[in-house]
Amino acid sequence: MKWIPPKDASDSQRRLHDALRVVRSADGHVPCETDPSLWTSNNVDDREAAAHRCRSCVVQVECSEASGSERIGVWGSRIRSAGSREW
Repeated sequence: MKWIPPKDASDSQRRLHDALRVVRSADGHVPCETDPSLWTSNNVDDREAAAHRCRSCVVQVECSEASGSERIGVWGSRIRSAGSREW
């Protein structure tokens, strides 16, 4: 099944979607698909491990740009959580 971004998706979200499609079409993967629970874990060590894995990701820049107003999780190797200065 093909995923299509919603009509209200931002340009940066569309760029991330396009970049992920290219990776998957080459039978590649991104780190957050291996163990997605790390990227949204309440455990700071899990989020730090996720951020470390992001640093080698081929869509890191697109992910970071697409994160927009996301307040929780790891996006493009940046950890966002309550009280974070990343907001």
